[in-house]
Amino acid sequence: MRVRVYDSLTNTYFKSEVYAIVNTGWYERQLVLVPSEKGGYLKFFDTLGKSGNEKFSEVMINTIISDRPQQWITKRSGFSSKQITGFNKLLHNDVRFFEYAGYPWLFDNKTILGSLINGNEILLKGSIFEDKVISSEIAGWTYVESQADAGDFLGKVSSLHDSVLKFAGYISGAYVDKDRNMHPVSDIRQVTMSFDSQCCDSIEMVFEGVTAFNLRPSKDNHSADIFSAAIIVKDASVFFCDDGIKERDETYGGTWITAYSLRWRFVS
Repeated sequence: MRVRVYDSLTNTYFKSEVYAIVNTGWYERQLVLVPSEKGGYLKFFDTLGKSGNEKFSEVMINTIISDRPQQWITKRSGFSSKQITGFNKLLHNDVRFFEYAGYPWLFDNKTILGSLINGNEILLKGSIFEDKVISSEIAGWTYVESQADAGDFLGKVSSLHDSVLKFAGYISGAYVDKDRNMHPVSDIRQVTMSFDSQCCDSIEMVFEGVTAFNLRPSKDNHSADIFSAAIIVKDASVFFCDDGIKERDETYGGTWITAYSLRWRFVS
């Protein structure tokens, strides 16, 4: 499970894997690895900003990949006002802990988990997490995490010059099952785009955690080939468009997309 996190203390965004989720709804918090010069540290972050208005609270953690690891376990106390057994003496009086979803080895280390739930940080180096660092990256793909990565990609594909968009597909994650029960949560939000090019092999791009997708097909009597493309990386998110513009512009009249993650590969 991969997410984009806003750290209100440093006013910065970063991407990370989730090691555990405690509680649900208004009280939900997610345990992530925060990058730092010292090698990183583990800390729980609120999923929702506590602005005082529960109905219109700001989302602080955005989902990129929603699939929870198969190794995760779930523990519940049964009531939001009741602590999970074994943690009463470890937690501050004002701390809630009524649901746990995460790795069993972390749940079994109750002292460490209790300290984290209390709001403390744990350095990765020398901790129980050091040899259990996780990654949802898929082999065979190159990930665009920085502007330098974007420049490297555009260099290898000649900025998509003399390329055409061959295919574009969107998966939301929402569906209606065989009994016609509605599952309306859009928790995948993935766009796949395939390009054929005269300058290189065909290219496949996958955007995850998509926040907007503006598709503009070529008009009648107009060519569909691309002269130049742009990728702009900022605040742990990506803006892509089929023109070589210099700044993110969501008023651009061509095809563009915004997402929290981008990976790509050449395909034959």
